[in-house]
Amino acid sequence: MDPEQLGQWSVWTGALGVLSFLVSLILLWQGSGNMILDRFDQKDFYFAGAGFMYIAIWMKLGAIFHQRK
Repeated sequence: MDPEQLGQWSVWTGALGVLSFLVSLILLWQGSGNMILDRFDQKDFYFAGAGFMYIAIWMKLGAIFHQRK
């Protein structure tokens, strides 16, 4: 994969991670009174955000080391 494209994918993956963290904070702040998000727990979005951030970091590192070759 092209390092530039890999870097862009890491930015979007990181944005999804940050968005998941924000949703988990909103759920923590509001409690469980939302009908749409009743199925999901705050921990679900927290772990999803952590997973997306983990993937984004490895993709960004891959793009950096791929450019050095």
